This record gives sequence, C-alpha cells and structure tokens, in this order.
Amino acid sequence: MKIKQLKLQRFCAFEKADLDLSPGLNVFIGENATGKSHLLKVLYSILKANERAEKNGGSKPAGLETVLAQKLLGVFRPHEAALGRLVYRRIGRGTGSVELRLEEGELLFTLSTLGKLTVKKDTLPKTERSVFVPSREALAMFEGFVAAYENRELSFDETYKDLCVALSAGAAKGKRLATAAQLVTPLEEVLGGSVHLQGGKFFVYIQNGFIEAHLLAEGLRKIAGLVRLIVNGSLIQNGFLFWDEPEANLNPKLVTKIAMVLRTLAANGVQVFVATHDYLLSRELSMASEYKTEPVVDIKFFACSRTENREAVTIQSGTTFTDLAKNPILEEFAAQYDRERMLFNGAK
Repeated sequence: MKIKQLKLQRFCAFEKADLDLSPGLNVFIGENATGKSHLLKVLYSILKANERAEKNGGSKPAGLETVLAQKLLGVFRPHEAALGRLVYRRIGRGTGSVELRLEEGELLFTLSTLGKLTVKKDTLPKTERSVFVPSREALAMFEGFVAAYENRELSFDETYKDLCVALSAGAAKGKRLATAAQLVTPLEEVLGGSVHLQGGKFFVYIQNGFIEAHLLAEGLRKIAGLVRLIVNGSLIQNGFLFWDEPEANLNPKLVTKIAMVLRTLAANGVQVFVATHDYLLSRELSMASEYKTEPVVDIKFFACSRTENREAVTIQSGTTFTDLAKNPILEEFAAQYDRERMLFNGAK
C-alpha cells in the first residue's frame, strides 16, 4: 500500500502544495527552511497515528483525531504545544488542511489557528510500519533514552523516541530474515561486523571481539542503525522509510553505498522518502533513474524553494535531478566553478 498524493493548504511553510509521489523513492531537495523535513514529518505523523489508532481500537474518525493531534505535537513540537502554530501564518485566524491519498483510501483533516484538528474524511486501511530516521543518529543515545523521554522534558522531537523503540525490536524470523540478510551484507562489510543489542546497549561484533556502538564514528553509527532496522524487520515490504539528511557525517564512499541501499529497499517494496542537501547522493540516485540501473525503481525528485517575497514555498518535481528548474545544489556547484575560473584567470 503506497502513498500516491499529498495536498497541503496553509500548513507549515506551504500556502499550497500538491505532490504526486513515487511508489518507490522520493527525494526532496531545497535550501534550509524550505519545508523538506516538514513534508517528511507530516507524512510520518499521519501514518504513525493511523497505526496507533488501529492498535488502540479507537473509533474513527474521533479516535484518530486525538491520536493524530498528539502525534503532530510530538513530532513538530510547536511552541507551548500550540498545535495551531502549524497553520501557515497570516494576519488573523484561519484554517489549514492536509489531504493524503493512498492506493486505497484517503485522509483529509483541517487544522485551525486555534488548534482544533478535525478529521473530515478517513478511509485509510491498516498500514505497515513507518520508520523516521532523523539527521542525528540514535545509537549513541539509545541506552535509557525511551525511559528518559517519557519521564523528563527532553529537547528532542518524538521521532527520536520512535526510532529508539524501533531499534529495540528483536531480529526478524523466516522469510524476512533471509531478505534482511541480503540487504545488510554490504553494510556489514563497511562496519566490519554485525550489530547486536545487549544489556540495553548496542555493540558491533567484529572478528576479534566487539566495539561499543557509541565508540564508532558517527557516520558508522548511522550505518549500524540502518543495519539494525533492516535485520529486525522494521523496514519491511509495504512499509515506509523517512530519512532526513542521510548523508550527514558520511564520507563520499559511504554516501554511494547509502544510495544503493535506498534503491534496494525501494525495490523490495519499501516506499522511501529522503530529504537531502548532498550533491553526490542526489546525482547517484538521478543517474540510477536516468539510466535504469539495477535495481530499477521509480524515483522522483522534488525541489522546494521560497517565492520571491520569501513568504511561501513552492515545489517543482521531475524524474531526474537535472529536471528541476530551481536546483540549489546544482546552482551552487556551478557558482563554485565560476569562482574557480575567476581565480584561475586572475592568477595568470
């Protein structure tokens, strides 16, 4: 069950946005503060709330309204827990809306500046698990994090707690374990070992012993966390992965491996959403889309950019990186080339 479309009216940075999404891999680029992470977070919040409402046996839509409001508060963490702050800012009161369409079923809810969330339509079926991976890795903070989050006021949004819960799950069994083994082999080669949870801490078991996960370089901890999520079945067929800046703290060799893993997950039925600033990651995925390299998956790119008055955000889309008319990553690389040419000419 894949997400097909997301429509936003007056939500966060978007006065109006209409996205037709790929069933495989979706890549969001743009300058800072153009809403890339917010797109991932609203999609994740809806799916996770739907999953929780199903588990709680809540009556729909009233049960979903409560759970969704709580999830949006936990994931976005608006000031003073004022849910109405997620409505696109204008003078006076107003209402925003979010509409999500899956291959089967849809959800439409409105949100007022006074914080009232109302589910107008809900025909969403039960959905598979969703995983949100924030830009900061979680293995180093894993020990005791969930208990601390539930009992204290921490400056982390709820995606970190959710990720730690997903990481704590045991290894998958049967067919899922066999599929996971194929996916993690190249990542375990990078780590030089396998990832294990013992006594509330993560370790990487290598040939001559083990290494505490928090002693690994941060980039390798991100790889280790991904290995764990694959091995324990958190990333499964018909599931969803939302990954904010996967390239953070990774060297270029690891970025190319992450690009392959993202494509492989999509080929195995995971719908993937990525927000990135990285040229190498974007180009690797774009070349895969353009030249149909194995594994062949449907890839779509979205460029978020501010309007001339810097108030609202607009979104363009394309099937390759170079299809995007407003592409801040390519623009800055071109500007760097121009600066180097000026320096070279000046040195003659």
